[in-house]
Amino acid sequence: MNPAFRFARGGKVYKEVQADEAHHIAGFILKGDIAGDDDYWMPGMVEWKKVSSRQWDFPVPTDEAFGSKPIPTKPAPAPRTATAAADVAKAQAAADAAQAQAAASVPSASAGRGHACECTACKKGFNEPAQAVSGYSVIGKAVKFFLFSIALQFVLGVLAIMFESFRYGNDSLRSPGIVVGIILGLVVFVIALLALGLLLMAVFELISAAVTHGIYRSNPERCPHCKSPTFVKKW
Repeated sequence: MNPAFRFARGGKVYKEVQADEAHHIAGFILKGDIAGDDDYWMPGMVEWKKVSSRQWDFPVPTDEAFGSKPIPTKPAPAPRTATAAADVAKAQAAADAAQAQAAASVPSASAGRGHACECTACKKGFNEPAQAVSGYSVIGKAVKFFLFSIALQFVLGVLAIMFESFRYGNDSLRSPGIVVGIILGLVVFVIALLALGLLLMAVFELISAAVTHGIYRSNPERCPHCKSPTFVKKW
């Protein structure tokens, strides 16, 4: 006999109740055996629905309410013949085929539910949100820029010393000294600009790290498609 109700939790069927036992479902819900957030399905339904979406006040059968059940009478066995045995086999095969078809028509507990989340920016669905980048990863970039700036400042100091020593200690070769001095001066100027630029980039990265980490701590979950923090959880 196919069950009248099937109950699923997390996409898996965990309880089946026959039609003559439907009046026990309310008691199962009160005891916590069946939760309101669980899904249920019965023959004729297109998709699963929540247990809390309906009332489960099925009447108690009359025989069970009075504590007595009719004693079934056992019919007298009919004489078994070859034709009767063949008919019984056909009927059993037809019943098995109908039961298999009914079981195949039961939708999955998670079918029709789609993705668990939907992004409000790109309108795409997904099940697990992605984690945003924390501010600590941006701090690493700031440290790199600062170290590069320090290295360039060291090179700048060496070149400045060379420029000054060449300027005051090369009086006998004044013409080539002027050309070389100009070249050294330009190199020192370019390196100074690079060092200053890297230092400013390090400061900007630190500011960006502070802002990024503040946003990360307030809402670390993001859409995996467009990285937007605005999405809706369906279930």
